[in-house]
Amino acid sequence: MTSCGSDIPEKSESFMFPQDKVVPVGSNMTFCCIVKEKDDFKEMMYGRQEMSATRLSRRTYAITVTNQPASGNTGTNVICCSQRLTLTGAVVFVGYPPGDEGLVCETRDLASAECSWKKGRDTRLRMKRSRTKYTLNGRDCLEANERKTWWCSSKVWEESWTLVARNPLGTVQLTDSAQLTDRVHLLAPVNVTAVEVEAWSATLQWSWSVASYKKLEMVCQLQLFAHELSSTRNYSGPGLSSVVLESLRPDVDYTVTLRCGSKHSFWKWGNESAPFRIHTKMDRPDALDVWMWMDSSNTGRVFWKPLSVRKSHGALVGYEVSQSSAEEDGRTPVSLPPGNFSYPIILNNSSDITVAVAARNPAGLSHVTLHALSVISFPVDSQLSVSELLGTNGSFVLSWQPNVNASSGYAVEWVPTGCSGLCPVDWKKVPESDCSFTVNSDSLVAGVRYTVSVYSLSTGALTLLQRWQGYSQEMIPSQSVSKLSPIQTGSDVLLSWKATAMEHQRGFIRGYTVYLANAAHLDLIANISDPEVQSYRVKGLSPSFYKFVVKAYTSAGEDAGSTVDIKIEMDTADMLFVGILVPLGIMFCCLILISICCYKKREWVKKAFYPEIPGPKVPGDWSSPQGPLDVKPSPHSLVHIVENPERDFTKEGLFLVPEEEEESENDNIEVDTDSDEPALLRYYNQVVGDGSHSNQVSDSSGSSTASVGSTQTEITYAGIQSPTSSQGACGGGGYRPQMQSVAGPAEPQIEFEADFQDDGLNTGYKPQCSWQLDSPEAENFSGSLGSPTSVTSSQFLIPESSEEKPQPSNTWFHNFLSGKS
Repeated sequence: MTSCGSDIPEKSESFMFPQDKVVPVGSNMTFCCIVKEKDDFKEMMYGRQEMSATRLSRRTYAITVTNQPASGNTGTNVICCSQRLTLTGAVVFVGYPPGDEGLVCETRDLASAECSWKKGRDTRLRMKRSRTKYTLNGRDCLEANERKTWWCSSKVWEESWTLVARNPLGTVQLTDSAQLTDRVHLLAPVNVTAVEVEAWSATLQWSWSVASYKKLEMVCQLQLFAHELSSTRNYSGPGLSSVVLESLRPDVDYTVTLRCGSKHSFWKWGNESAPFRIHTKMDRPDALDVWMWMDSSNTGRVFWKPLSVRKSHGALVGYEVSQSSAEEDGRTPVSLPPGNFSYPIILNNSSDITVAVAARNPAGLSHVTLHALSVISFPVDSQLSVSELLGTNGSFVLSWQPNVNASSGYAVEWVPTGCSGLCPVDWKKVPESDCSFTVNSDSLVAGVRYTVSVYSLSTGALTLLQRWQGYSQEMIPSQSVSKLSPIQTGSDVLLSWKATAMEHQRGFIRGYTVYLANAAHLDLIANISDPEVQSYRVKGLSPSFYKFVVKAYTSAGEDAGSTVDIKIEMDTADMLFVGILVPLGIMFCCLILISICCYKKREWVKKAFYPEIPGPKVPGDWSSPQGPLDVKPSPHSLVHIVENPERDFTKEGLFLVPEEEEESENDNIEVDTDSDEPALLRYYNQVVGDGSHSNQVSDSSGSSTASVGSTQTEITYAGIQSPTSSQGACGGGGYRPQMQSVAGPAEPQIEFEADFQDDGLNTGYKPQCSWQLDSPEAENFSGSLGSPTSVTSSQFLIPESSEEKPQPSNTWFHNFLSGKS
């Protein structure tokens, strides 16, 4: 810190040191700031970085910077600041020592020397006093010192040189040595011209700016550029100043550049001349590549390939085509415009024909190309067996067996299959030594079927060796199958269709798929792998609406598909058959179910439809022997219905005798309970009194007279009802049987009135209706009897009382459903 001991009162201004110091990158350095009297101190800055200052005395402050980076073009500023302004500052230059290398000296004029080197890394020292200084063999290099170039010249060739590069941070020394003839670097040729230009050659001439070059053994290199072609040619000789360019192309623009170098101890190529343009003259076109294509047995077309720029030797103005046969001495040419590349031909009866084709440009007519064709030709539709050809990466790879007759080689022809008229025929001629060829993809179209043929070429005619058909790249068919139609046969549907046309197949058809279309997807029905099969029968379809989709597929996939729909209807015979069998089957099933139910409910059915109606019995002794009274109709078979009969209590009535009492009293009378006939109601004559039953019993003779010779009455009932009547009156005129309770006398008295009224109503049997509704007999009767029938009629005599109320009871249908028996 002794350098910072300048804190003396005599200093009137602020001061910082060191000033304008040059130091290498990565060094450490301390800066001191002495503040003027009465000035305050705030901080010290290194570049844009605020540093932590250390106070050394009353007015002295210091900072230390470590590992300093390289400075900018003007160095790095270090300043000392107060609260309001900058007090003082210094600049430090941080850089690198010289790093130049690779000193090389050469001659351009075979006398002087030019030395150059590679400049090293930038020293980052831009100030004039800190720049790198160069000296060559002790002489200053003015050009390098002015920083214009990195070379230094000497008027005299010296076999050794020493270059010294020096700056404040270091010094570098470079050396080189060589013979003059080993370091010759020629200047560029000048005044390059073409003195003679032909269709196939040109003479190029130039000169040198250094006279000593005329005796120098040198080598020159010419570069030719034409369109997309380029070539390099080398020429040598002493003092070389002209060359002849051969094998040029007619009617072509060439651009030529030239450079030369010393032939002995070649050092490097000299400077290149300015480009020079040469245009060669025209020449006759090259011979055409001609091919004959027969589309039928007597018609065809001759094709030729257009000439490239290199082969046309000038702009073509047209073509000339001529045809001749063995019978014709000469031929008449036909001129065609330059845009035509084919011409139709017709075969006559001659055995052989010859076609000549030539191209013309302003320089003349090309060599004539003759194409001899025998009548025995092989058109595209030839019956020769055709093999399937599969493409490989969009190309056709062909191979065939060699043929001894192929003296002129082979020809490979490919043309779209099925093409007619002006077809895009292409071909390639192969040397006889080759028996394979690849048709590149750039001459083929994906999805197009090609017919590829191989011919052997000889002097006489063509011979077809092999033929293929194939696709360079298969694609899915562009169109679906056509004429898709359904034919219904019973429950089957026959689908038939036509194959897609060849131009739309875009691949070999490998088969067909048949789908059933549902709402959202297709269900596969069949996959037909034979492309020759163009129909399919769908069997066992039920009556409904169906939609079918048929798709053809290649190795690339299926086409979009053709759709057809059909509504399946039942056949008339089938419908008649079903219409008869279905109702019969339903009826048979119903009968079986009914029979099963009736069998299980047989007891209930018997009671519901065939109830056992108890027969009426007369209590007591009706006659001797006691038995049921058989009431028979009167001789005139008339029953008079009394609408409002006058109640005569002197008359006798019939009372129902309960079945139990009858069975106990008359055991000798058998009742057929198993019979399906309606039960017999047995009535006994009995005198009915007012409010009670009479106990008077008449003799058996009177009973016999009143019964008209019969003691038994058979009356059939269809139901059990409770008869009703008004109180104490026989309001409803009808048959009203009398009933006596079983609790009455054991032997009721039956009384007949001997005398009948002569009012015209006594012609038949007139029952008494003097019963009481509230009597026990009525209650017993209402629970067991229904409306009676007349003696001589099977019709019910329903009481007409308006007060009759039917007794509620369960019906047979309700019992049937509830399962009651």
